[in-house]
Amino acid sequence: MITNLKQKVLSGIFWNYINRFGLQIVGILPAMILTRILSPYDYGLIAMTAVFTGIAYQLADGGFGNALIQKKDADHLDYCSVFYFNIVICFFIYLIIYIIAPTCSIFFNQEKLTSIIRVSALGIIFLSFGQVHGIIFKKNIEYRKVTIRNLLVQIISIIIGIILALTGYGVWALVFQGLVYTLLSSVANWMISEWRPTVCFSFKRLRLLFNYGSKLLLTSMIDYGFNKSYDFIIGKFYSPATLALYNRGYSTAGLFSETFFGVFSKVSFPAFVQMQDNDEIFKRNIRRFLIVCSMSIFFVMLSLTVVAEPLFHFLYSSKWNDTIPFFKLICIASLLYPIISILESILLAKGLSGKFLFISIIRKILIIIVILVTWKHGVLYMILGTFICRFIEIVILCYFINKVIQYNFLNLFCDLTPYLVVSLI
Repeated sequence: MITNLKQKVLSGIFWNYINRFGLQIVGILPAMILTRILSPYDYGLIAMTAVFTGIAYQLADGGFGNALIQKKDADHLDYCSVFYFNIVICFFIYLIIYIIAPTCSIFFNQEKLTSIIRVSALGIIFLSFGQVHGIIFKKNIEYRKVTIRNLLVQIISIIIGIILALTGYGVWALVFQGLVYTLLSSVANWMISEWRPTVCFSFKRLRLLFNYGSKLLLTSMIDYGFNKSYDFIIGKFYSPATLALYNRGYSTAGLFSETFFGVFSKVSFPAFVQMQDNDEIFKRNIRRFLIVCSMSIFFVMLSLTVVAEPLFHFLYSSKWNDTIPFFKLICIASLLYPIISILESILLAKGLSGKFLFISIIRKILIIIVILVTWKHGVLYMILGTFICRFIEIVILCYFINKVIQYNFLNLFCDLTPYLVVSLI
């Protein structure tokens, strides 16, 4: 049984990375077409819409997904209870979004948003019919099915989006591309899953699942709110085009920083757990891990700042030139992202979850301060504020780490500075 579980986990990791890299590759090629047809204004309207529909998607899960995965003896009654409850809740959420859509439109001062939000939010209803099937795939570590589904659905939805864009549908090409993706994902879940709901329901089971899932839901809602705070401010006080330029800069930098170097953060925690009892070995391997990761990201992200202009012309055309200053500064801010992930893994490996929570709270307070100080001065200052936040976070992380393995900020600085200097040269 243990051997079978190990094989499942390894297979899950493999297909999870195929899914991650595959979707990025499949997504970047059509983006090269759509960004040449559609305007930054169109993309900005979608980003504004996502601020509100994203909250709805968080609520649609209700925390039940992780609760079902965590429950070892989850059975058919659990699945059916969540299935029917999700459908009812998603219809209710859609009704609320439909009603408040004009208010959202007034808030951003964009009349078109009312209809865009109302149509885009239909995806929440589509999602509800296939959500439990997707949860079962994850619970059974069947990432092969998830990966194949995602890639096929992504390709189909992108083709439809490109056709609509070429025929003059403008921003609606992006709206229907998203809807098609959500609808086909649910249809595919039904096609490749053996599970089928029957007429059974239990409020008692639902309540037990919610006791666990509600805490995760609250956490994800708070995290989502802070992650979208910049979009919210830029969308409110600047133009839709500016928001699109900001998002394009972050998404392009993320292709390199998160997609490739996210692997380090995934691997670091389980690796550190295995060596946590021997501080000397632990410290030595942490330094190696940080150096290898930093050598890579320093070289890649700083190289991107040099080739930013030809890169954007190749990917998106000169129409997106105004993104380049944002992109360069985001690349510099991204230098610290993997380092933070590795340092956080050290705290978790040592069982210091309380310190991890404390730093998470500090991070959110810093974000609020940065937004209050910088929003009037422009988006570039807001991005610079993000870099300062991450730098302060590293200093705080090193303070706590030094208490358990005697590795402080000065040690980190001395270890990584030579590789930063070489990358700059």
